[in-house]
Amino acid sequence: MSSGTVLRPWPGYPAMLSEPRRLHLLGILLSSLQLLKDFFLPLVIYFITSISQKGFSTAWLLFTGTVIILAVLVWGGLGWYRFTYRVENDALVVEQGVLVHKRSVIPRERIQSIDLNQGLWHRIFNLVAVQVETAGGSSPEALLSALTLADAETLRHELLVPGVEAETNHAEPAALLKSAAFSELFLFGATSGGALGLVVSLFSGALTMLDDIGIELDWQQYITWIWDQANLVYLVLLVLLALWLLTALGMVLKYGGFTLTRTNDRLQMVYGLLQRRQVSIPIGRIQAVRLVEGVLRQPLGYLSIYVESAGYGQKGREKTLLWPLVRQRELVSLLGEFLPEFAWDIPLQPLPAKAGRRYMLRGFIPALLPALPALVWLPRGELAMALPLLGALWGFWVYRSAGWGLRDNMLAVRSRSLVRTTFIVPNRKVQSFSIGSTPWQRRAGLLSFELDLASQASFGLRDIYPTDAETLTCWFKKR
Repeated sequence: MSSGTVLRPWPGYPAMLSEPRRLHLLGILLSSLQLLKDFFLPLVIYFITSISQKGFSTAWLLFTGTVIILAVLVWGGLGWYRFTYRVENDALVVEQGVLVHKRSVIPRERIQSIDLNQGLWHRIFNLVAVQVETAGGSSPEALLSALTLADAETLRHELLVPGVEAETNHAEPAALLKSAAFSELFLFGATSGGALGLVVSLFSGALTMLDDIGIELDWQQYITWIWDQANLVYLVLLVLLALWLLTALGMVLKYGGFTLTRTNDRLQMVYGLLQRRQVSIPIGRIQAVRLVEGVLRQPLGYLSIYVESAGYGQKGREKTLLWPLVRQRELVSLLGEFLPEFAWDIPLQPLPAKAGRRYMLRGFIPALLPALPALVWLPRGELAMALPLLGALWGFWVYRSAGWGLRDNMLAVRSRSLVRTTFIVPNRKVQSFSIGSTPWQRRAGLLSFELDLASQASFGLRDIYPTDAETLTCWFKKR
């Protein structure tokens, strides 16, 4: 069973789901495993306490463990038996609960997406977990942990396609399809923040270790020590390289087989070598496109594409990943194929020149506060004065990265924390637009602006001219 065929739409749908149905029997095992996972730590503490303090025999502990596992399986079986779902009056009806009965009714018009996921157990039995999302929800409205692919596709078709009839052999609409190559996914993992953070953390830990064993970080002595310990350094470098590669391969496992499909008014992303996930997003719910350029990716001319979608909330960036890695020069072409609504090449204008020193001060002053006590109280504290300088350089970097631009109804806003982020948003998708200033900004004749989206995302820029603020206000009012 290949990963590419597991989540492909099923060509023929069975009868409508008007009668209550139960999950696949695998749901008993999945519910039991989830229950054991939730109580894993208390059970471990109980067994450790029993062994160390009460001196129970191994046979008694095995008996207790067996009883607990059987009780969990029985509870999982009861939960599976009480869990039913059906489609009734254009709504998904889910009933569940062992001791307390719960009935959830989710109208079709509130459902924004139905995602299909596959863990290892699901793939063994050729099943899927169905996750139902609604607009504005911060968690899934309903989770059907084990369905056959046929039932899952039927459920999704009935709830997402208006006026569906109980027919078979539905023609599959023409779709745009693009798959990510292994090399792209490996580069995506190798240049991810996780890989860079891991290496930086280990390197800083190595410097701390050198300080602990009495090696002061004066460069001449440090280089001499490295020369004397060349074999150790080679070993450390090999370990760092191995960890970097493992992190990159971990991202390949997570996003392996990444496929992007557009069918009519819906985007679908399918990815994952071990746990297969399928994310479906209606085009109409996309509020903005977010372009992310990491520290390692930007010099190489690569970026990642995310979408801000109403109904997904702040639930993790991987939830809205549209495409893992694309060259800057290919961005407009890719968006033109799958999201032509956002395929705009918008020139950006920089911030005013006098805003540069303000950004540098925003980096300099916070770094100066911890540097002053270190200068007075710590040996060789004068090294701490490098922090304000680095802060000022970081502020200048943020200033040079920022910019904004307009073209017709589209706005592009670029800013930076550590990574450089660019939002592309049409004015009709902006929930609110605000202009503000501090007393110091008013003295300099500068303002700030901020936009809020229905996806709960907020972004903007500080220190723009009042005339630019007026231009942005007129753009917003033209909705």
